Amino acid sequence: MKRAAAPVVNPANALTLARALTAPFIVWLAVRTDGPSAGAAALFAVAAASDALDGYVARSRNLVTDLGTLLDPFVDKLLICSALTAVAVTGRVGFWVVLTVIAREVGVTWMRSMARQHGVLLGALPMGKAKMGLQCVTVVVLLAAPSTGATWVEILVLAMVAATLASWVDYAQALRRGDVALDADVTRVS
Repeated sequence: MKRAAAPVVNPANALTLARALTAPFIVWLAVRTDGPSAGAAALFAVAAASDALDGYVARSRNLVTDLGTLLDPFVDKLLICSALTAVAVTGRVGFWVVLTVIAREVGVTWMRSMARQHGVLLGALPMGKAKMGLQCVTVVVLLAAPSTGATWVEILVLAMVAATLASWVDYAQALRRGDVALDADVTRVS
């Protein structure tokens, strides 16, 4: 089933671009103090929530575009990686956490790129969606928690890292098995 051509500049893509523009403000709010930043956490939470909104708008109004399909996951990665880096710079989480997340994002992006060159769109997998949700919750907690050394916060971070790695393996296995979408109707990838 072919999708109708949607204008490249549309409300869904505008929401995605607006989400991208929040990244520098989140970083600035997070690094301007050495402690928790309720402002950075709130802005990140709003930006993360808008991810669901842009996807809904694109699908419900038949505004899915190739640009949006590529831009949406890139912006997700930008938000997560920039916020985690800011948290690490302030000493609230180890850089190994950031490097693990960045390695996964680069690895999955590379896999998607290779698949796309062969005319295949590697769509969002359930583990990838769960990983994104857990990353968003963890980032909000790391930005806002009075103490990131609390046991429950450390467990949350470890769970997020485990989900990140499991998602990477899940995508690699799906690609190897051929569990990929052959139709460009797969709209959003995480």
